[in-house]
Formats: sequence, C-alpha cells, structure tokens
Amino acid sequence: MQTTEDCFWSAASSRRLVGGGTSPAVESGDKSPHSKRAALRLLFALCALGVSTAHAAEPPRPNAGPVVQLPPMLVEESASGLQWYYINAGNVEILSRCSSSITYDLADAWLKQLQLLRVLVPEEFLVQRQVPSVLVLYAQELEQSVSAEIQKDLQARNATGTEVNLAPSMRLGDRDMDATISYVDQALFNAAGLSITSGHVRHLLRGRVPELPGWLVDGIERNVRRADFVQYPITLGPAVWQGSMETDAFLWDAARPRAVLPASELFATGAARVLESQHVRRIETRESTQELFVRWALLGGAATREALWKFASRAAEVPVTEADFEAAFGFDYSELRDRLSDYLPKAAGETKGIEPGTLPRLPRLVIDHATPNQVARIRGEWERLAIGHVHRRLPEAREPYLAQARRTLHRAYDAGDRDPRLLATMGLVEVDVANDAAARPFLEGAVAGRVVRPRAYYELARIRWAELQQGVPENKAFSFAEIAPVFVLLRRALAQTPPLPEVYSLIAEAWSRCDTAPEAADWPEMEQGVRYFARQAGVAMPTARAYARHGRKAEATAVLDTCTLHTADKDTRTDILRLRAELAGGP
Repeated sequence: MQTTEDCFWSAASSRRLVGGGTSPAVESGDKSPHSKRAALRLLFALCALGVSTAHAAEPPRPNAGPVVQLPPMLVEESASGLQWYYINAGNVEILSRCSSSITYDLADAWLKQLQLLRVLVPEEFLVQRQVPSVLVLYAQELEQSVSAEIQKDLQARNATGTEVNLAPSMRLGDRDMDATISYVDQALFNAAGLSITSGHVRHLLRGRVPELPGWLVDGIERNVRRADFVQYPITLGPAVWQGSMETDAFLWDAARPRAVLPASELFATGAARVLESQHVRRIETRESTQELFVRWALLGGAATREALWKFASRAAEVPVTEADFEAAFGFDYSELRDRLSDYLPKAAGETKGIEPGTLPRLPRLVIDHATPNQVARIRGEWERLAIGHVHRRLPEAREPYLAQARRTLHRAYDAGDRDPRLLATMGLVEVDVANDAAARPFLEGAVAGRVVRPRAYYELARIRWAELQQGVPENKAFSFAEIAPVFVLLRRALAQTPPLPEVYSLIAEAWSRCDTAPEAADWPEMEQGVRYFARQAGVAMPTARAYARHGRKAEATAVLDTCTLHTADKDTRTDILRLRAELAGGP
C-alpha cells in the first residue's frame, strides 16, 4: 500500500502521548490584528482535502530526539452520545462529529475551492477517481478523550522510549483513494477563511494519469503557494526568484543579471536531470524558472494558457522537443528564454488576478444522520489506512490500530451488513497485514457485488495468480484458460478509475507466461499500460517481456527506451540494460 501524509497543524498542537504527557494548545504571542485574523482562519486544518491557512507550531524542545507522528484513533461509539452526520459531496464522503451547520459549511466551502482550482487547472489535468475520498471530522473538544483512549496501550508497547505524538490532522492515501481525519475547533471555525493548500494541489496533479511532467507539477504548486483563492478573482502574488533577497533585488534593478534555465533543460526528463541534485544553486534556478514559466503562461491570456495545456498534455506522454513547443506556442526555445528573462522583474513585483467568470451552480448538499453502515464503512476505511502508516513508523504500536479497524468493520458485518464497499475494505485490511487467506472471501464478496474499487479487483487477481503459480516451475507456461480468471478481474479493474500501474504490470506478467499469443483485442490493454506508465520500470519491464515472448521485440525495445529516458536510478537502469541484452539474446 502506498501512502501520502500531509499535516497542516491547527493552533492546537499535536498531543504528546509517550514520554511527555499531554501538551496544551499553543497560542501565538503576537496580538496584532493580522495575527488575530490568522488565528480565526487557522485553527481548522483540513489536511487531505487541503483546506488550510496557517498554523501555530509547538515550540522546539531542547535536545529533542526523533518524534513519531501517529494517526488519531477514534473512541468507541459508547464513549460519546454525539450524533454522526454524513454528507456525500460527490468526490468526498464526509463523516462528521461536529455540528450539522459546521459540517455543511465546510463541505460547501470545499466544493467552491475546487471550482476555483479548476479555473486555474483544467479538470483533465487533475486526478480522476471513482472511489470518493473519505473525510472524518471530529470536534476538537473531544480530542482529550481520544488521547486517553490509547495512551496507556502505547506506553506499554513503546519499549524504545521513542516520543510519540498524536497528530491532530492527517491524510493517508491508498492507490485508488485517500482518507483524512481532522479536528475542528468549533468555537473559532470560519468557513469563509478556508483556502485550498498548495500541497493538496500537488496531490491532485501527481495522481493524474498519464503522469504530468515534473516541471508542470512543481511550477503550479509554487504558484499556488502564493495564490489567494478566498478573494475574487483568483489572485497570484509576486513570484519568488531564488529566495526573497534575490527577488527584492529585481525591484530595485530590473537590469540585474539573471540565469534563467534554458528551455531544453527546463523540459528535460528525469534521467537528464540526475546531476542537478549535486548543485543546490542549479536546483534553485530550476525551481524558480518552472514557477516563472507557469506563471507567465497562466497570466498571459487565454491563448497562452491554451498553449500551456496543449504542450503539457504532449509532455505527459512523450519526451517533448523544440518542435512540440513551437507547435503549441508559435515560437522557439530561444525566444522563450528571452521572454521569461524580460518578464522576471515584472513578476517579482506583480500581484495579478485571474477572473473566474460565471461558475456553474454547485450541487445541493444534503446532510443526514449517518447510518450504521456509513459510520462503520468510512471510519473503517480511515482506520485501515492508519495501520500501514503506524507499522512503518512504530511497528510495536500497530496492533491497537489493527484491532480497532477490525472492530469497527466487523461490528457492521456481524450485524448483517454486506455492502460491497464494506467487504472491500475488510478484505484490504487483511491484505495490508499480509493475510491473503482471510482477505479472499471478503474480496470475492466485494467483486461479486460489482464494487467500485479498482484495488479490490487487483488484489483478488494477485491472489489468484499466486495460487496458480504454487508448486510449479518458474518458467512454466500456462494456458489461456488457466489464466482467464485472473484476466477477468484485471479487466474489470481497468474499467474503473484511477488506472493502477500494478494492474497493467500483472496483465503483462500473465501474458509473458501464457502459451498462446494475445488476440487483436488483447494488445490495446498492454499498449494503454505503456502509454500511461512506461516511465515506471515495474510496468515497462514485464510489458517488454510480454512483447518479446510473443514476437514483438521492436515494441519491447521501444518500451525499455522510453523507461530509460525517464529513469535516473542506477540500479533500475542496470536492470533495464540487462533485460535488453536478454531480449536481444546477448550475455
């Protein structure tokens, strides 16, 4: 399971559970009007959905050792008589133990923020997922009881003496969805001050398939850091060039020398940029040039924005050339460098807005009392993701989280709930703790119910594939009839979003072990995998083997060539060279 974690702290700091007792909320000593306004906006931090403003951090402790941040663990239902509320906001399911008004206002504010983001970045360049994200909201005044619930167990298990904090907000991501828990200070909550964060924008961009080029993701994210989505229109603050001092210098001297990265290097692939990590100044120049280029394109008018997205779409599928750039923008790399160099002094002092125009009407939100199914399914999904996070950071603390997730999910299952979404989550809990035998019946039930969950289909296909290979030689070829039950599941995964690289990898691996060649209708599946994920060796190498096995050595070589262009890791490049020699019949 892959995860991502974002934490944007509220003014209430994280609670120290082991080795330091419970820390109080931290308040800023700055009593200026600006700081008071910030406090009202920043006491609520919504990490996974990226709604945030600023935060107050806990003061550094002298000689502090490593600190492990653990996800919050919710208390049992009997510990509180507060009502759970539920909202389906389209791309996110919200389960809340805040007031109904705060829950509604937050969901409404989030949808408005997404609308504004889509003005800046077209929908097609953001991650597409059929599985809604999960958001669990908890009133901040309940946090102390949650801390006490697990403190004793963690202290008993933490033999190393590592300090453990309970994060007040956290996002955990799986390959086909993500989930968040966030604590809300209801007394100071202000929906009008919420704004999408640059970290969440990066999350939405990085999940897009085919993968967007790094220069675009980094350039957009740096611009969003200085963007205001609260005031209309969308406002981009001044650009930053290699730090604030260097930026300020351009305000005094527009003729100051500057080293804008050449376009041929700006749009280079990952492999071509491998040496940059050794030169800090060069990294700063790249980051600043990326921000400057994206800003110039976004603020240059409708035609320039259209050219940016046309060029970016091309760059997501193939290494771009100067001809590709000229086809999109109408001028060459040399002209681009001159234009960016001329634009830099203006960008350093410019605050400029993008008018969003008339936005479509938002769907009507309906807030209901949460059903037992919704409580178990959504809480269980969050608690499932917490297991892996804890296991990687403090393995001895995993068991309480695993037990909690199982309790939450089995409470509904034992009451007769057979919702395919619940079954999928129960199966993935067991998969994530390497218990495939226990996972299989839940996954079988989920896919029989046509669950919308790409990973559920993949994991069951993986289990079936592993069972097929048990007790047979590694080079044994299977008949299509033997592999068909695996292909059926993988193809159902392909019909859902997001596309998962491991699905294409397993399709290719299965074809490389099949004693019959794919038919004409089968090849597009692997070709699509190449188009989406050829940069990833985990997809490119099994696909090349499958191509070569069934007589397409030229296509196999082309796949490996593409992967090599985007791979900087030496070990991976060595593996690719070894496979090329193997496919060519060399040593």
